Amino acid sequence: MSKTEVLVIGAGPAGLLAAREAALRGVDVLVLEEHREVGVPNHCAGLLSVEGLKRIGVRPSSIFIQHEIRGGKVYSPDGTEIRVTCGRTRAYVVDRTRLDKMLSREAVEAGVEIFKGFRVESLLIKGSAVVGARGQGREIEAQVTIDAEGATATLARSLGLIGKRYGVLPGVNCEVSGVEVEPHMVEVWLGREIAPGFFAWVIPLGGDMARCGLACDYGEPTGRLRDFLERRFCLKDLPPTRRGFVLTGGPIPRTYGDGLLVVGDAAGQTKATTGGGVILGGLCAMKAGEVAAEAVERGDPSARFLRRYEDWWRRELGGEFSSMSSARRLLNRLSDETLNRLFAAFKREGLESVIGGLVEEGDMDLQKGFLTKALRRPQVLRTLIRILGRMALSELWRNLTFK
Repeated sequence: MSKTEVLVIGAGPAGLLAAREAALRGVDVLVLEEHREVGVPNHCAGLLSVEGLKRIGVRPSSIFIQHEIRGGKVYSPDGTEIRVTCGRTRAYVVDRTRLDKMLSREAVEAGVEIFKGFRVESLLIKGSAVVGARGQGREIEAQVTIDAEGATATLARSLGLIGKRYGVLPGVNCEVSGVEVEPHMVEVWLGREIAPGFFAWVIPLGGDMARCGLACDYGEPTGRLRDFLERRFCLKDLPPTRRGFVLTGGPIPRTYGDGLLVVGDAAGQTKATTGGGVILGGLCAMKAGEVAAEAVERGDPSARFLRRYEDWWRRELGGEFSSMSSARRLLNRLSDETLNRLFAAFKREGLESVIGGLVEEGDMDLQKGFLTKALRRPQVLRTLIRILGRMALSELWRNLTFK
């Protein structure tokens, strides 16, 4: 039987950031990654904000950055366009495989050991405490285990931390060439015929290339993507696709236990509005690594001590998760007809520039501020009430004003 002080399950961004932070505090850290290569398979849309990379301590590099984004275009089901252009780079298109590999190198430099090709089959339990993990005929004991296994959250589910999980949407993306797109503008396409419960996206990669994908809450996503690409680019053949999950249901009820912390996609720490999880999940994971190291130093891996991780993320980011979850639920309730009317009203009443200004000032990851400012603009609020009604906005408003 092997032993370590902190065991991390999963070498995605959340797991690697948690491992890095724990190792920088002088404890022994082992990461178990089921695949034989970090960052493979890559099934991420790969759009990360400039501010977000700074938050998780990642310096922009040509090693993983493929393109820059300065704005976006959102399309209603009938094709009405709302355009937002910023005067600066707001996001980077990244190669997630290369980003993950860079994070793994940083973790190793901090003292982390990574076992690749090791599939964890179950957690080791002693009494009520998690004391490590088991897989491939081996057992590895640890004082603190960090579950960063990803969207499936099989291990956390086995402990009863997750009941019925909502908002786990199958997604698919691919890269297309020979297409005409605006160089630095992301496209978002709404509509139940295109991507019910979410949206389709087009992310320029430079030149005549783009990364396209969608997620949906019913129907087969690959077929829907084929139809979308034919509609958008008149493409008849679907390029090779990569499948994954997009999480829009918000954080799980509890992210800690005796000897255990749950982080990233496994914890549901994603933006319900867009499904992005690298930045907010990464921030939570970094705190988990810090708390895990402190627990080892104090010799106290109890749930009572480890709950300070959850106390932190709920205090610092809980309002963000709640606000974005409310916005997602509101969007999912809107019919295509209502969305068409809303977009038409925004265009007719000159609100496109107002929204553009708010986006320019806003934060791509911490979206509560943008939502609050938008609802405090009288013209925006009046338009929303007229098209959607007061009751439709009530849950979102409560979460925005709750301290």
